[in-house]
Amino acid sequence: MNVTCPNCKTKLNIPDHKIPKDKDTTFKCPKCKEKVHVPAVKKQKPVKEKPGQILNLSLEERLNALVCIEDQDLKGKVYSVIKQMGFNAEAVTNTKAALNKMEYHIYHLVIIDEAFDQKKGVLDIISRMNTIDMSLRRRICLVLVSSKFKTNDNMATLHSSVNGIIHPDDITHLEAFLSQVLSEHKNFYMVYNESLKKSGKA
Repeated sequence: MNVTCPNCKTKLNIPDHKIPKDKDTTFKCPKCKEKVHVPAVKKQKPVKEKPGQILNLSLEERLNALVCIEDQDLKGKVYSVIKQMGFNAEAVTNTKAALNKMEYHIYHLVIIDEAFDQKKGVLDIISRMNTIDMSLRRRICLVLVSSKFKTNDNMATLHSSVNGIIHPDDITHLEAFLSQVLSEHKNFYMVYNESLKKSGKA
């Protein structure tokens, strides 16, 4: 978990297993020695599988999705789809709010469009993604909604530092698209994590 000291603003990366999930906890900042309060994590309600639901994710993997989309109509469509897929969806209106939420919560899915927050949101959020610890970054599937590229443009996806790109004209197929992108993301890191375990690095 990423925690920021309220006194000296030092950013701390605390291993999840060292923080109790069911109760509030407090520890001293290693830099300024002031107390840092960490609230208990709220338990998520179990999500029932629906017929035809596209992901076989565990409850832990299906925690949160963050929607960073400027156009209200598009935002509504995206929000509705990911809620139907079983995610605990949240939507934000600007980059500051998005980065603040990402500082204290893990989002397995982040969807952002190129116009978000007067076009500065994409650069700021992708930049933030590129600086976080890789063990955390691997848990986040970042999807870009862009009219500049075709859906599933692999080269553009790579150069944009995202996990998938969808064109706005294909939003009607968002559920199928996310099914593919999330499954590929999960399977890729499943193999990666298994390789780490076999080599004794995990």
